[in-house]
Amino acid sequence: MRVIGKKAEKVWAYLVRHPKASNAKVAKACGCSPSYVNLLKKKIGTPKEVLEEVNLTVTRADVLDTAKDYVTKDRAAEHGDMENNFNTIARYWSVHLDAQITPTDVAVMMNLLKVARIKSNPKSKDNWVDGAGYMACGGEIASALRA
Repeated sequence: MRVIGKKAEKVWAYLVRHPKASNAKVAKACGCSPSYVNLLKKKIGTPKEVLEEVNLTVTRADVLDTAKDYVTKDRAAEHGDMENNFNTIARYWSVHLDAQITPTDVAVMMNLLKVARIKSNPKSKDNWVDGAGYMACGGEIASALRA
């Protein structure tokens, strides 16, 4: 097992959440130099390899911060508008199930999918993050219905 320091753990944790980030952006976020980030990449390997060997603690703030990044950044260019997607999914599911499904039902059901995945793999941070993200989207959709 490789042993790396706290600064390296911070850099790699950031890279896992932001794999396409430039060395300069990683360095700024982690309080180190871009050359240090580059050195780690060359010396240690990929973030996935390193993190499999390092026991990084995932905090509730990590989960929520990552979920917030996912649901507040402009993902519409890649995935389309969130509200439109949830409406489309609700219509498809309604036809398939022969039952009225709402966009808030979609948020809950997608969250339940993540809960089922957590049961199989509770150590997967992605499922916790995605579940929090779906609940946030559902909360926004539900509040828009009250307006």
